[in-house]
Amino acid sequence: MQITRYFLLVYTLFLSSQLFAQVYTENQTRHRFAQLALGLDYVTSIGGQSRFVGPSGTLENFDLQSTGSPRIILGGTHFWGHADFYIAFPIGDSSYSTDSQELLHLSSIETVFKYYPWRIANNKLRPFVGFSFSPFYYEQDNNNLQFGDGPDLNHTSFPLHTGLTFNNRKHLFELGFSWNYDNTQNYFISREVQTDIDTPPFQISLSYRYFFDTSLSAERNWESGKTKKMTDALEKESGLNAFYIGIGMSSAFWLGENSYNNNNRPYLTKYSTSILPDFSLGYYHHNWDMNFGLSYRKMSASTDAYGAVQFIDRQSFGVEFTKNLFDYNGFVPFIGPIFSQESLGFTEFFEGEQSQNIDKNKRSLGLTFGWDIRPNRLTSWILRTNLRWYPSLNLAVDASNAISFNNLEFNFIQLIIYPGRMFKPLYKRYNSN
Repeated sequence: MQITRYFLLVYTLFLSSQLFAQVYTENQTRHRFAQLALGLDYVTSIGGQSRFVGPSGTLENFDLQSTGSPRIILGGTHFWGHADFYIAFPIGDSSYSTDSQELLHLSSIETVFKYYPWRIANNKLRPFVGFSFSPFYYEQDNNNLQFGDGPDLNHTSFPLHTGLTFNNRKHLFELGFSWNYDNTQNYFISREVQTDIDTPPFQISLSYRYFFDTSLSAERNWESGKTKKMTDALEKESGLNAFYIGIGMSSAFWLGENSYNNNNRPYLTKYSTSILPDFSLGYYHHNWDMNFGLSYRKMSASTDAYGAVQFIDRQSFGVEFTKNLFDYNGFVPFIGPIFSQESLGFTEFFEGEQSQNIDKNKRSLGLTFGWDIRPNRLTSWILRTNLRWYPSLNLAVDASNAISFNNLEFNFIQLIIYPGRMFKPLYKRYNSN
């Protein structure tokens, strides 16, 4: 996890160093459709209640304490200031002790979507509404029990958001409020006892972000007709076809039911969300407006409770074909299949002894979809958001039990670079003016 955090910081700094800052403007052109925004926020949880098994075996209630966490924010505004999409990476955790219980509860990497009825404008206060995909972690260890390490609850919720944003030139300031209406969860407070707990229903956040324009410098060439002229010239010599490389950070959500755990370890929860680097190599075909790509991802997760510890890992090498559907002012959605070779592993320890150790290679079929922010066809790099879904990937433990590897992978921002475009003479002439 520490290595992943270092990689994330290096990746973020690299990405931000490539961008040319511009003041947010009001003109609705394709080159002003989206702006990147980087920053920090601080989020505080409010409310919640749980139970525990006391020394005498009775059930006792207690209230959860409010916890706070700083987060790194990476995302951007779209649709000329009417929408805001970003991901928030928490830094550290907020564990504490109370009533012989060791507790940790926090929202993990959250993906937020906001809508502004009145678009963001300089020196204006704007309200927003929205929602988020928020993986929530909860762990409760009971010092009264011999094997008192409680399960790692990993529940993805969909909180509703509202608040106010103030924009001053390149600076965004925001006060936000979120409500997790679905905050009651089943939780094993021992191997045998399952009860309902109320995770924190409310969060308050205060954030600051800084704007970067990624495409405004190409607007003059587009409006003068130079972009179209160069595009037509390159199209005649198939010069718009190009190899690309991609790098980004991805989140893997482990979905589906594990029949092995349901039948043997019912007190174990779903595996935690995995954070991983996502590498790709591909070829873009201009006339078909299609991408042919190779991708490699390595992900792992674990879960443990009351003396049982499980580890799963997956290495995936995929070949994917995606077709761009349309181009709306540089917003280009795509969809297509991915065929992959999978290496799956499952290991379990129970009360200190290894009980399972399984490895298997298999082929799988998934679906890739997402969108590009593509101001024009001549750019030497773009930003891509992609999701990969594997609906039926499983690893058999025995004849009647399996571990689910049903993943939804979400790469919010991937940097796609077309190295060959940087050295073609026509590209050089286009970019020099």
